Amino acid sequence: MEISAIRSGRGQNKKKEQIDVIVNLAEQNSVIGLVNLSGISSKALQDIRSSMRSGEVVATLKVAKNTLKTLALENVDKPGIGKLIPYINDSCALIFTNANPFKLQKFLNQNQVPAPAKTGQISPVDVFVSEGVTNLDPGPIIGELGSIGLQTRIEKGKIRIMKTEKVLSIGDTVSEAHAAVLSRLGIQPFKVGLKLNTILENEEIIDGSILDIDENRMIADLQRAYLDALYLAINPKLAYYSSESIPFLLKTAISQVMVLSVDSGYVTDKTIVFFLTKTLKQAELLKEQVLRKDSGFKFQ
Repeated sequence: MEISAIRSGRGQNKKKEQIDVIVNLAEQNSVIGLVNLSGISSKALQDIRSSMRSGEVVATLKVAKNTLKTLALENVDKPGIGKLIPYINDSCALIFTNANPFKLQKFLNQNQVPAPAKTGQISPVDVFVSEGVTNLDPGPIIGELGSIGLQTRIEKGKIRIMKTEKVLSIGDTVSEAHAAVLSRLGIQPFKVGLKLNTILENEEIIDGSILDIDENRMIADLQRAYLDALYLAINPKLAYYSSESIPFLLKTAISQVMVLSVDSGYVTDKTIVFFLTKTLKQAELLKEQVLRKDSGFKFQ
């Protein structure tokens, strides 16, 4: 009974320590999120944690039982913290940072870690096995290599892959043979990372799906929208004045004034060149007509 009580006491102390750590992190950081841990190995999680400590974005990941996470957040003195509790479910972890949520998700995307292919997975990439000598000894593995389309031969007591081959295409389902062979070859063709499921910032809950954006596409969309707005603003029927449209509108106005001045015969230091050019052309035309009518006529 005494030993059991001691163990129970130690367990309670450990739980209290975990709760205290989560409470302190929640009170010290402006952004609190939940990330999905499904399919992420402990080794991959360790590598991701390492990148958080030394990367551009500083964040802290805490893994604990859902009951402990709930108890901890219930003891946090921060407005709106209770809104996050209903989202604590399944395999998830808490993440804490003072960085912008979009910047955090971008950082997590850029710091994904290699992961092995698992039977039943849908391949998100084309997977290649390069030619060369492996560290595999001859045996039944030769048949397994052949079953996924790899040509082999024995070279100095080891199996050599004769030619680089694509063994999986995007959208293919990873078979048991693919998973086994790639594992034996030490190939981790996929990447895994953390995705923000839910974020609490400034007392507001943010759906993590809106944080995962394609920056290149967004920039292209903004550039296209800017040009469309500019074309609309400089349309003569609208002529909307702004710092961006005024230079174009002034150029258009100057051109229209020049045309009006020339058509009306109004001479200025800007239009005189057009009048002189027009007069010269008329003189040349007159000269041609006179010479055609009377070839003996000579201009002095």
